[in-house]
Amino acid sequence: MTHLSDLVQLLARPRHGYDRPVRALFCIPELALNGAVTSLLEQVRHMRAQSDSITVLTPQLIGPARALMTAFQETGAEVVHTANSGQHDVAVGCTVYSARYLQLLVERMPTVWWIHEGRLGLNTMLGRPENIETLTRVGKLIFPSWGAVERLWSPLLGNLPPGRIEVIPPRVPRPAPGPAMTRGTGLSRIVCVGTLYRRKRQVDLIRAVAALHGAAIQCVLIGEGVQLDEPADKIIAADPERFVLTGGLQPDDVQAWYRSSDIFCLPSEDECMPIAPIEAAWHELPVVLADLACYEGVWHHGFNALIHPVGDYEMLAWYLRMLIESASLRARFAKAGGALALRFDGQRFGTMFDSVLQEAIATFC
Repeated sequence: MTHLSDLVQLLARPRHGYDRPVRALFCIPELALNGAVTSLLEQVRHMRAQSDSITVLTPQLIGPARALMTAFQETGAEVVHTANSGQHDVAVGCTVYSARYLQLLVERMPTVWWIHEGRLGLNTMLGRPENIETLTRVGKLIFPSWGAVERLWSPLLGNLPPGRIEVIPPRVPRPAPGPAMTRGTGLSRIVCVGTLYRRKRQVDLIRAVAALHGAAIQCVLIGEGVQLDEPADKIIAADPERFVLTGGLQPDDVQAWYRSSDIFCLPSEDECMPIAPIEAAWHELPVVLADLACYEGVWHHGFNALIHPVGDYEMLAWYLRMLIESASLRARFAKAGGALALRFDGQRFGTMFDSVLQEAIATFC
């Protein structure tokens, strides 16, 4: 069995203070086809453009994850399964599940915890007191939304010193032009992007689409399959022409599905700040979401999105029907969503991330 201490060899840090280029060690327990990894890849691209040295520490990769490893390597980053902490200036733990790395590193080098999870991540922390202790000791905490900080994570953050918490939204750049998936004439296509499991509540979208009798609809579910709640499987089996389950796809293939779709929907019951709605907004798709704290100040019902109560598939069905039947509504929400997407483009968020690393390094002692 490989022990974590074998993955991260703890050597003395040779450098103090911050200068450029920085040598950053990103620790992530899994490279998977999800938003956290996409956000990490964008940050790595930004830092490599500044000539920073980047190492991504992750377990052995299998299956689709090998293509992700290639994407990181193409930036000039090194993807490794073991690393010497002494060869890096700062360590960044990606997702709450990187706690085991940070526990080893927090006293030996500057550390930053980049948290992407909502209530599920909070519950994971509450179940492990050692993780909560690590949370209080890392140099900086990064969250992607104020809603997640104030409405979800506040029970664990209230006693932290001022300046420990930073909110940096994900960078979601404007997509490059590319091909679109083929589609049938007169067909309205609804796309949902996210791992297929209970927290994402794709079952609500499936039930809503099933309730739209007589409408020419195709519902595309993009994401690695883990679990769908009942009666999702029965509904899909009864009307297989209406549903497409693509499995996990590489980012370029996801973009091709966006280009050929009419509506985006993500009915999750728990998120921290998903990037898929922003990606869809770049493609001028009207966005339908469940009502979550993380969307506060970003997605506004009736202005740039339609937002329904979590689990209310009947209301979701009505919203979908409204958008399918009204070209003017689709255009209105698409325009407002596209304006929102502009806030997530550019180098601003990458520069904010740089400043957090700089402060973590400068204040470590």
